[in-house]
Amino acid sequence: MEFSLLAAGVDAAGGLDTVALSRWQFGITTVYHFIFVPLTIGLAPLVALMQTFWAVTKKPHWYRATRFFGVVLLVNFAMGVATGIVQEYQFGMNWSEYSRMVGDVFGGPLA
Repeated sequence: MEFSLLAAGVDAAGGLDTVALSRWQFGITTVYHFIFVPLTIGLAPLVALMQTFWAVTKKPHWYRATRFFGVVLLVNFAMGVATGIVQEYQFGMNWSEYSRMVGDVFGGPLA
């Protein structure tokens, strides 16, 4: 069996076709989403714990740490939301037939 560049998503002119570009876009968005979401989930209890330590001890280093990691948490949360919204649109546009078949099952968790 001979390998064809056309089968690999490269058109006759040497550029990527629409399907290959869509796959790259979805892959890059998913990679960033899978970085930001777990980091946010891990930072939330950490920031809450530091806030609790500051409230109990009133030591300024806990306050500074809470402020710093709180900003990091907010940025990560915003990026996770942004990539998640883009992913939902990509599910609908790139895999519309798949979305129609499994929409009742996966629609709730994705919303």
